[in-house]
Amino acid sequence: MNGTPHYYRVPRVVLISRQFVLSTAVDAAQIPDGFALGNIVFGDYERDENECKISITEIADGTECEPAVLLMPIADVLLHPEYKHFGVRHSIALMKLITPVKSQYMVPACLPFKNFLIGKNGRQTTDSIYHIDFISDVPRDFIEEEKEISKLKLLPREVCYLYDNPVNVSKIPKGRMACSSGCGFYSGSPGFVHEHTGHWSVVSLSQGGSPCPDPLRQRRPPPPPRHTLIYPYVPWITAAITGKAVGAFAKDDPFGYMMPRASVYDLIAHAWVGHWWMGGLRCYDRGESADDIFRFYHEIFSVKPSSLTYLNYYLEIDSAHDTMVICVKVGLPYKLGQPKVWQLDTPE
Repeated sequence: MNGTPHYYRVPRVVLISRQFVLSTAVDAAQIPDGFALGNIVFGDYERDENECKISITEIADGTECEPAVLLMPIADVLLHPEYKHFGVRHSIALMKLITPVKSQYMVPACLPFKNFLIGKNGRQTTDSIYHIDFISDVPRDFIEEEKEISKLKLLPREVCYLYDNPVNVSKIPKGRMACSSGCGFYSGSPGFVHEHTGHWSVVSLSQGGSPCPDPLRQRRPPPPPRHTLIYPYVPWITAAITGKAVGAFAKDDPFGYMMPRASVYDLIAHAWVGHWWMGGLRCYDRGESADDIFRFYHEIFSVKPSSLTYLNYYLEIDSAHDTMVICVKVGLPYKLGQPKVWQLDTPE
């Protein structure tokens, strides 16, 4: 969230790397008179053990990190050339943080490696996308205020472009903007797709829109909310951050969410991603390379010892006939210890 010091305008942003956030171009460039671009506010910042400065003994005694709010100054603003030179309002911008986000539990959102909003038949998808945002337009208490998760449906493109302003000389390319159901969205609020591999990919940024109409008053329906699609901008985003145009696949992901595909044994398939220990090289596959991956076993358990003790948890899993285990993910509340997945990511 962008902490612009304004009493009614608080645009949203999305963390896509540890030092860059994604926003709409209008929010980054058009600042109200008498105001300045504020800090980036992470309202639900989760500190890891190192940043919280708690030891294993303190964790065993029940010590927990208190909720935190992180205010991060902006070091630089990168506007997309289509807005900077041609004034295309439905565009994006990158904001560089003054320092990388340190907590390993703050996992950036993934960039889309394909256009999730276009189905295999070449038509617009009928699947829902997740829209996540605070309920209020200007959150006052980031810890106590609730977020709202809603599912949106994309509207037919013909309906969307009926509301396009013919006076606007910079027409919006049809592959870079979409309209959806819903109302009352705030500028910069993201839309996500949850991949079957567990990744959350940001696919759109809301351009704001009309507030929800009063149900007691008969009026013409307001224009549908517009969203800027992220997939066409992925080459520019990666080039602006890394200095070279790369894709969003696991093998070229520059943001540290994925691991390199070619490495020695000690540096591959043994790593934490947030609270998850990733065991197995195939855990980092996305897209068509992960079409053969299916989740067939999931277990949640907790242990609450009454005295100080050490626990070794051993679980043996046998795959069904004509199948094999290629990925094991272990979720833990803290990054303590080094889980082992025998016969999958060990030489034995």
